[in-house]
Amino acid sequence: MEIREKQATAARSWKRSCKEVCRQKLKEVGRTLWKYRAGYIMVAPLMIGLVLFSFYPFVYGLALSFFNKTDKTMSFAGFDNFVELMNDALFWKSMATMGKIFFFKVLIGIVAPLVMAELIFGVRSEKMQNVYRILVLLPMIAPGVVGMLIWKQIYAVDGGVFNEVLKALGMIGKDIDWLGDSKYVLFSIIFLGFPWVGGTSVLIYMSGMVAISGEVFEASRLDGCSTLRRIFYIDLPLLRGQIRYFLVFGIIGALQDYSVQVVLTGGGPNQFDTYVPGYYMYKMAFTNNNFGYAAAIGTIIFVLAGLFTVIAYKFTGEKKEEL
Repeated sequence: MEIREKQATAARSWKRSCKEVCRQKLKEVGRTLWKYRAGYIMVAPLMIGLVLFSFYPFVYGLALSFFNKTDKTMSFAGFDNFVELMNDALFWKSMATMGKIFFFKVLIGIVAPLVMAELIFGVRSEKMQNVYRILVLLPMIAPGVVGMLIWKQIYAVDGGVFNEVLKALGMIGKDIDWLGDSKYVLFSIIFLGFPWVGGTSVLIYMSGMVAISGEVFEASRLDGCSTLRRIFYIDLPLLRGQIRYFLVFGIIGALQDYSVQVVLTGGGPNQFDTYVPGYYMYKMAFTNNNFGYAAAIGTIIFVLAGLFTVIAYKFTGEKKEEL
């Protein structure tokens, strides 16, 4: 009996101490909030918008993947959507198509702006460097959809620039349906946006090059280092942060993107030749009204993006030398 009473007394004492600690912490938080209330009030609209339009849709989408939801009904499904997804031949076909596009898009997004940045950085005239920087930014004036519609005209079968140029060079004898032929459609999607250097990508690389000390370049020049060796042994290691940035965001963008399918191909030709998981998710949600299944596809895309991002950081992170 005495032991039980001691245990009960100790438990009550522990509860009182926990309550007291919590009360003190809440008071400290309250005092801090009140002390810096002006700052918190100014930040509040941004945080409310972030929660409502970023965090809430994300959490809701993850939760929705465990439900069967249509316009009128909603019921708990557990892992049924994911099991069905693993047995869905069209989903795996879309994954294979995405894999083919994914590799080239990520590689192009890293290499092409780097090559252009190196070319501009090598221009001796500062005025000409500024001109080239402006020219690189000019494509940003036009919305992305407008750019795709222009490329649709370039790929057009009758009178398209691509066909006319190739016929003039004698490389083809008859017009090719670049977006309507299964043999050429993936190439056409990958080639879209050539030379792939518009926007801020080039400027981000150039900002990294400008940050490299001029003494490093001068020392390499005095040592007889060629331009190619300087790029591989000086520029690339010191641009690791920029390369990691483009790699991570290129991976996320390539996994999520389905704008080409919406604007140019409609998932075709042959109905499913250019299906990617993002477009499949879009069709399941807004054509078939199967929001739970679409959310499951979105969850898979999220997991893949997270996995590839971790791998990218693993292989591009700074290596710590042991002393």
